[in-house]
Amino acid sequence: MKFYKIIYPAIFLLFAVGYFYTPPCFSQEDEVMKLRQKVSELENRVKELETTLSKYREEKARDESGYNWQNKKNWRKLTTGMKKDEVLALLGEPVKTIEGTKTLWYYPDVYRGYVSFDDKGKLVGWQEP
Repeated sequence: MKFYKIIYPAIFLLFAVGYFYTPPCFSQEDEVMKLRQKVSELENRVKELETTLSKYREEKARDESGYNWQNKKNWRKLTTGMKKDEVLALLGEPVKTIEGTKTLWYYPDVYRGYVSFDDKGKLVGWQEP
């Protein structure tokens, strides 16, 4: 009689544990797959962030190197006869452009800072802001 008192609970316990127990090899493989996927996602995110950071650093370096139109030194480097791309490299993009017999580029302080080009695209005049 003692035999059955020990065997039945033991068998019940074995079935209960076996029913709820997942072999570690399956759960570990699933966990490894999930971790690999997460690592891949994180690597892609890091690449995106590095690209964004690189662009930001390039823009910052370009801006710090001359502050474009805001730097008086850049305006003082202008000479008559310069081409549009040379002026663009010194002062940056204008906020307003007027095309006509002469081309006028206005910089953020409109009607104070501008450059003027002739019909051949050569710098003929400017006014510092």
